[in-house]
Order: sequence, then C-alpha cells, then structure tokens
Amino acid sequence: LEPERQREIEGGVDATLLDGRGTLEVTLFRKNISVLLLQRTLAPSTGFATSIFNGGKMVTSGTEVAIGLVPVQTPDLQWIFRTTFFTTKSKITELPVPTFRAGGFGTALGAYQIEVGASPTQIDGNDSLPDGSTIVRKIGEGTPDFTMSFSSDLQWRSFSLSGLVDWQQGGSIINLTKFLYDLGGNTADYDTPITVGGVETTVGAHRLAVFGKQTGVYVEDASFVKVREISLSYDVPQELLSSVWGTARTLRLSLSGRNLFTFTDYSGLDPEVSNFGNQQITRNIDVAPFPPSRSFFFTIAADF
Repeated sequence: LEPERQREIEGGVDATLLDGRGTLEVTLFRKNISVLLLQRTLAPSTGFATSIFNGGKMVTSGTEVAIGLVPVQTPDLQWIFRTTFFTTKSKITELPVPTFRAGGFGTALGAYQIEVGASPTQIDGNDSLPDGSTIVRKIGEGTPDFTMSFSSDLQWRSFSLSGLVDWQQGGSIINLTKFLYDLGGNTADYDTPITVGGVETTVGAHRLAVFGKQTGVYVEDASFVKVREISLSYDVPQELLSSVWGTARTLRLSLSGRNLFTFTDYSGLDPEVSNFGNQQITRNIDVAPFPPSRSFFFTIAADF
C-alpha cells in the first residue's frame, strides 16, 4: 500500500473591524486527494471479508467563516461573542474498480456506496416504484449541510458566565435502534394508528411491512441544536479572601454543566451518534449505543 497524496489550495481574508472590537475570518479551500486508501467488502466465497487497496481520486471543497465581537466593554462589564460556520462537500472523481459499498448492513438497512460522481458519504437503500418493483438508490447523505457553533463569555466584576452551543443542519442517520424496537413491538409510536392504501394499521407495523422495500422509513434527519456547556464562576475578592484564607492569593468557585440540552426531531436517543468510531464514512449508523452523559461539576481553584 502507498500513502494517500493530497494537494490543497486555500485562500481567505482576515479583517479587524469596529476599532478592534470585531474580527472576521473567511477561508475557502479545495483539496484534491489521489491514491486513495479504500476498503471494500468482498464476496464470502473469496475467503476474505474486506480488501484495502490504493486507487481513485476525490475532491473536497469547503468554506469556513469565523466572527468575533465585543458588544460591551466597560470597566465592570465585558461581553465577548464568537461564532463559526463550516460547510464541506466531497465527490469521488475517479475509481479503478466498479462501484462498491464501504459500510452499513446492506441496502435493506442502508449502506454507504462509493461511486464516481457521488459523495463518499451518500447512503443508498431500497425503494419502491409505483409498479411495486424495488430499486436501489440514494436515500440520504451522511455529511450535514453545515455546522455552526456559538460561544459567549460574559464577565461582570467578579462573576463570569460562559456557554457553548452547537448547531448541525442536515445530514442523515440510519436509525437501526428503531428497527430493533419495531421487531420487539415496543417503539414509542409503534401502536399509533394510520391508514395506508385504505387499510388500517399502525405506524410500527407499517414500517415492518415495507422493510426490505423502503429503507427510507429508518433513515432520519440528523439536524440538532445542542447546549454543550454552561459555566458560572466567581472570583473571591482579595479583601475577603485575605480575611478568610490568608495563605491563598486567588480563589475561584465554578459551577458548570455539560451536554445540558438537545433540540432535535430525531426519534433516537442522540442524533450525534456513531457505532463505528470517529470516522467520516459509515459513521451515521445508530445501533443501540449509549448516548452522551449529562454531567455537572463544582470546582474550587486556589492559588497559594
């Protein structure tokens, strides 16, 4: 095997505005990758499960924007606000082998397909035509339309309040946890009555009835807004600290929480999921993983 080769062109603008109280950074990039390291699934008759090989080319382009503002700046009060925007798209431009699938559990449950002219994170699955026949086509896209983050640091005298919010728009998740719950008949909406083609049934029973023909019933939108962290700190004034704890020079008390709130239409436990680790391809598959934990911390930081 040979290492992949990358050639990237990047350009951008950095600007300082409002007498230094505002910053703007805009970056555009285009990356050409050749001699790709690819992994494909082999036929069981070969005696091997997968094959890793070199070949093919891919183009990735994207935009990054970062804005920083200081809306308020006085001797007692200071507020710093930052936001970032990121979007990226990739396309396979050349392959030395025919189209192949790189992950997933087959087209009945959704699979990632590598083909020329398409995104490497496209999700293919079965779908039904009006005449009742079944075809395989694109039913989702693992890469989101864009991601944004918003951070804020507010300081008033001895108090500090900071927070971080992340927003992901678009992207798809293969919700196989819902499929497992449907098999057990205990999905939250399993018994919700519906009428399909003049026949009364339930939502869960309908999903199972079209399983193998319409993979899209288990593919959902991965959009979300998450409150990642909120932290409140208090710096004990030197006068009070000297009278209470004479050997300490500084003392900070902090209360913080992480993964506090998630706003999403995704029916699973968490839309930011990956049963296959932190990788770009085949990551948006939900098969009963543990969701991120919500945690709270109280911190005492002293300097002697």
